[in-house]
Amino acid sequence: MHRLIKLNIIAVGLLLSSCTSYLLPETQDVVFLTDSDSSKVSTVEKEFGTGKKISTTIDRIGFQQIVIQTPGFKDEHYLLAPEKRDPLFYPFALLDLPILFVNGESLINLPDGFLYPNEIKLSNSLVYPNRNLDQRYVNIEDVKIAIADYDQDIQTYFVPNAPNIEGKLLEEKKLRISENLEAKRLEEQRLAELSKKKRNRMVSGASLSGPNDRKSLFAENTVFTEDLFNVLYQSGFIDTVNRIFQDNNNTIFLEAKMTEIDEFIVYEGYGNYRKIGLEVTWTTFNNYEEVVDSLSLYSFSDPFVNYGGQAPDYIGMINDALARSYYELKQTAQFQEKLKVQTNFNVQEPVLSINKPTNLVKELSDASLGSVIIKRPDGGHGSGFAITQDGYILTNYHVISGKTQDQPSKVKVILSNGIQLEADIVRYNRARDVALLKVAYNFEKVFLLSDVKSFKNLSEVYTIGAPKSVELGQSVSLGLISNERVTNNNNLLQLNININGGNSGGPLFDKSGTLHGVIQSKLVGKDTEGVGFAIPSYLVATYLNIQYNK
Repeated sequence: MHRLIKLNIIAVGLLLSSCTSYLLPETQDVVFLTDSDSSKVSTVEKEFGTGKKISTTIDRIGFQQIVIQTPGFKDEHYLLAPEKRDPLFYPFALLDLPILFVNGESLINLPDGFLYPNEIKLSNSLVYPNRNLDQRYVNIEDVKIAIADYDQDIQTYFVPNAPNIEGKLLEEKKLRISENLEAKRLEEQRLAELSKKKRNRMVSGASLSGPNDRKSLFAENTVFTEDLFNVLYQSGFIDTVNRIFQDNNNTIFLEAKMTEIDEFIVYEGYGNYRKIGLEVTWTTFNNYEEVVDSLSLYSFSDPFVNYGGQAPDYIGMINDALARSYYELKQTAQFQEKLKVQTNFNVQEPVLSINKPTNLVKELSDASLGSVIIKRPDGGHGSGFAITQDGYILTNYHVISGKTQDQPSKVKVILSNGIQLEADIVRYNRARDVALLKVAYNFEKVFLLSDVKSFKNLSEVYTIGAPKSVELGQSVSLGLISNERVTNNNNLLQLNININGGNSGGPLFDKSGTLHGVIQSKLVGKDTEGVGFAIPSYLVATYLNIQYNK
């Protein structure tokens, strides 16, 4: 009697739950074919193997995400979709005729009832081309979230699966942007239908339409730089050799701003997957943080599938879309032109003749009379010094640099007696970080800009300027010249001397007033102290193509 009851319970269970779901195989034998012996094929949770031909068994679960990783290529997230109905489905489905009338759609769209292709060809479409010697380095400065209106600039769309899906997604996006009432009505109707149908594995996990999900995702965006850094690192576009003397003149500095994020949930009867659409504004900077130009691109991520109610991998999708956006940026003629290595580092303007000084700095007490403070409109400041009696002044380019390339800041000059004067920018050499200014003033004492290399290693030298604050103008530091470093198209004097922000552009001279350099920078960081650099003054006339009248 008890045995009969148990058999009846099992029979009722099979009847209610579908014989088809129990009797159909849950796995399938497939072969993955790749282009490389180094290609690795996996899912999020399981690695299938490495090589050109990988025989394995996969679960029959509808849409799933396969990842192919090949050295030198972008990881490709491949959407594995069922290709046809399993022939065994039909005889087993006859046993489920009663259920067909109760929950027919669930049975018809059962993932186990579909087969994947027996052979699945996988390839990586985006190659990491190695940097050539005639190309600049690329440095990703930052990846920012620049969303003005989360309700407007972050959208979630539900779209039926179709060939050329990215074209369909763009059509759907344009329809939403048009704010057509009929489009809104259809969207609401479609969402209502999805809610009623409750398709198997339909929309599992969270959605960007939820404010809490946005908050957790965008609270810290530093994770979005990691994949891009790896892309650049693998292809040699990051200088890993020169740590101290990097060739910043031959480096492109990029900032990515995500200005619009779209989540597309693409559905079919047996499942769904997601793609992220990302609008990124790529801004190019030079090494003085001046904007060179910007370009906006809209790019899609690969398809991503989330399983078993897990939260979608938004970080993975956004990183994937960013990597694709970067590659699309690299294909533009605008960016390709910037990738060309700079070879000419001197001013191409005609020779500028200036009056040779008649009253030079001859001793330490004279130095302040020829030294000035350069004041910027944004509150920043630097130092400078006169090289003619009639008001020509040398400083660093970065002291006068502006927000946009080739549009330097308007600056004022503060003399040792406290007088403030408007300064004209006569010419500059951005690559060498030097600039020539002119003020309407007759200096009592000035420094002679000689083309003779007169310093020696371990020479005792001084600088005068305004470290940290304008109020500290005419501060003097004493140190030594360690050596002249020649690297990456630049000559620099290494100094053991106190240098702070505001000293940039000041004179480097000895106790007899002989000019040896223009203060430029110092090393900063943990356990780093007393390592500064100056531009050798014997080269400055060549850098700016200037000369004294004979």
